[in-house]
Amino acid sequence: MAIRVGRWDCPTCGTVGVAGPETRCPQCGASRPKDVQFYLPPESEVVEDEALIREARAGADWVCGHCHTQNKASASECFSCGNPRDEDSQDAALQEREYRPGEAPKAAPSRPRTLHPEEQPKPKRKRSWFLGLLLLVAILLGGGAIPRTVEVGIQAFSWERTHQIMHKEAVQHEEWQVPAGAFQVESFQAIHHYNKVFRGYETRTRTERVQVGTERVVCGTIDKGNGYFEDRYCNEPVYESRQVEYQEEVYDNVPVYDTKYRFRLWEWVARQEYLLRTSGNDQQPEWPVTSSYAGKEDFREGDKAERYWIDLALPGGEVQREEIPFGRWSQLDESSSVQGKRAWLWGWWYGLEK
Repeated sequence: MAIRVGRWDCPTCGTVGVAGPETRCPQCGASRPKDVQFYLPPESEVVEDEALIREARAGADWVCGHCHTQNKASASECFSCGNPRDEDSQDAALQEREYRPGEAPKAAPSRPRTLHPEEQPKPKRKRSWFLGLLLLVAILLGGGAIPRTVEVGIQAFSWERTHQIMHKEAVQHEEWQVPAGAFQVESFQAIHHYNKVFRGYETRTRTERVQVGTERVVCGTIDKGNGYFEDRYCNEPVYESRQVEYQEEVYDNVPVYDTKYRFRLWEWVARQEYLLRTSGNDQQPEWPVTSSYAGKEDFREGDKAERYWIDLALPGGEVQREEIPFGRWSQLDESSSVQGKRAWLWGWWYGLEK
């Protein structure tokens, strides 16, 4: 496992890139900070000296609970104040961290720099006129679309009424059973469904990934908590693709025939040519005349439908057509007016008041 020397930055004097195993800054003598963040630059050297390797693997350094000086993991007492390392002293070990490949920090986290008063940026003048202009534009665009109630006159009336006449016809059907009332019945053989019938096996080939062994690969980095970083290795499976033969069941879809029937039934059919329609541009609606079908056994009356509109004379010469129920339509005349919703500035029409 490769071991590399990490780095840390001194927050006291600003020295950058202090060797990780150093517990004091070589520039100002300050102890490593209690929350030290070791990092691993790309050009970090690999440790090959056996003594340094043993030091790296000795464990995380520890912080003296009396003077807060950082000490090597192998030290049994603080080299600064001489207090022994024990539970009563509330000594604390630095934290080991594991990183996934490529996630180990390459530089120390940036610390905010305090600016000199002369370096402080001058506040920008507020452009109140520009904000006011934006507000005015927003009012014109959005507020101009706010609906307001307006009184509009009626220019014209129109209506349409339809009456469907049903025609009795012999309609052809095909079913597996003959219903009551059917006539002109004839039978024939047709596929009712399919059965899956086992035919045998076929030899086929497919590609499979087969594990042929394992290999040790670098799967992360360990911050040892003492200024060193060590590669973490994992055993990963090694695969290769192989063509594998296998037997697959084969089935045939065998059709199953049954007797099907073709027949006719008398039914009432709504056809477009028997849809009677009347319309007008007045207030005298009437239903289509059906007397020509009266008394005929093969015709009967079906559904009725009706629609009613008014044309509104909007300011500026614009005409707006609105569909309304008959009850309201019949109570109006050309001298009447109705209330609707319209944008107060842009004039958009939103429809009649409910």
